[in-house]
Amino acid sequence: MTACNPTREWTTWGDVTWARMDTPTQPMVVTIMLLLAGPLDPERFKATLHDRLLPFTRFRQRLIQQAIRHVWVEDTAFDLNEHIEWRQLPETGHPLALETLVGELASQPLNFHRPLWQCVVVENRDAGWAVVFRVHHCIADGIALLRVFLTLTDRMPNPSRVAVAALEERRMQARLAARTAKIPRAPLGWLERGRWGAAFLTALLRQTFLLPDTRTILRGRLNGYKRIAWSASIPLSDVACIRQRYGARVNDVMLTAVAGVLGCYLRARGEMRSGLKVRLAVPVNLRTYQEEIRLGNEFAVIFLNLPLDIIDPVARMQAVQACMQRVKASPEAVANWVLIRLVGRLPDWLEHGVLRLFGTKATAVLSNVPGPEEPLYLAGALIQQGLAWVPQITGIGIGFCVLSYAGSITVGVTTDSGVIAEPRELVAGFEAEVAELIGRVRKSADGR
Repeated sequence: MTACNPTREWTTWGDVTWARMDTPTQPMVVTIMLLLAGPLDPERFKATLHDRLLPFTRFRQRLIQQAIRHVWVEDTAFDLNEHIEWRQLPETGHPLALETLVGELASQPLNFHRPLWQCVVVENRDAGWAVVFRVHHCIADGIALLRVFLTLTDRMPNPSRVAVAALEERRMQARLAARTAKIPRAPLGWLERGRWGAAFLTALLRQTFLLPDTRTILRGRLNGYKRIAWSASIPLSDVACIRQRYGARVNDVMLTAVAGVLGCYLRARGEMRSGLKVRLAVPVNLRTYQEEIRLGNEFAVIFLNLPLDIIDPVARMQAVQACMQRVKASPEAVANWVLIRLVGRLPDWLEHGVLRLFGTKATAVLSNVPGPEEPLYLAGALIQQGLAWVPQITGIGIGFCVLSYAGSITVGVTTDSGVIAEPRELVAGFEAEVAELIGRVRKSADGR
């Protein structure tokens, strides 16, 4: 955990890139929502944030610019109450009320004159409450933010203080975060280094000069009004059966389902054509095992060509796996990591131009974040479900975020209403694609 001190800290060039990525139609803000089984005690919840969140200095600091550099400085006027908002849904139990509220929040930029985060506590969500956290991407990536918010939770409603600070708890979080790490192996010998260097240069040039993605109705003009939806919980055991049956990874299964959803959406509107592929921007975790929680952005983005014209989900998964194998064998993630830091060194006006170009290179974003494997409590309230929505770079209007929690996964979908007005259609399609794959596995097991 970052020590409490008021000193100034220079931002990394990568974090500068994310800080300057905001546009009027695309706030670069990560949204996390926890659905609770019961109400929160306001004073206990505020005490939890004060004792466990504020020791991370980023949540007490403002980001300011000095000459050509950006620096984190202590907000001398910081007031925790200004970052917590209490809301009541207008209609208790209405299924769309919470979706509408979260969509409105996701459309709003954060105030750069204060620390770049916000917490909204929502009452009257059926029998329970919901807590929505919004954090600017320049503070941290999804893996780091997950670890931060895990420090706010407990394994029991009323834990002892010893359990709160347990070293094993931090180690569990570190293992969780490192589980998705894709750290490239260092090349051995001059010959291998030469080959890796040539491949890296090729990947760097490819990402820099990658042509715009295929034009479809999935790439419309953004209007800045975000729409939010999420799936029902899908048992991880079902996903594991699919993965084992077809020799795939969880990401392969998710990519296969997303390709099926987007293909179905286009097919229903008469927009499908033979051989159609679109690119997805997929974040790749580059963090190693770290017991201490380190904020900032330590990930890269790879671009995957997904086949949308393959109706059979098994054949589609095979095509997705082949695409993933090609990307894994290349240093594309490292090349993107370097590019993100190079862009942060550019003048502000030039960075916006470069990011507009990069926003044309993909149609959607898919992020997969592994969460805790057992139920947790927030200030004494049981967390029933965890959800997340990722921001998209300029020009991209569709985002999928897969988050696992307590033996199941949920998929959060965000769309710009100028591209897709009703993300629930994508959610329903995703659930249907996974159900189809599970059905195939069970038929195969029954020998039919």
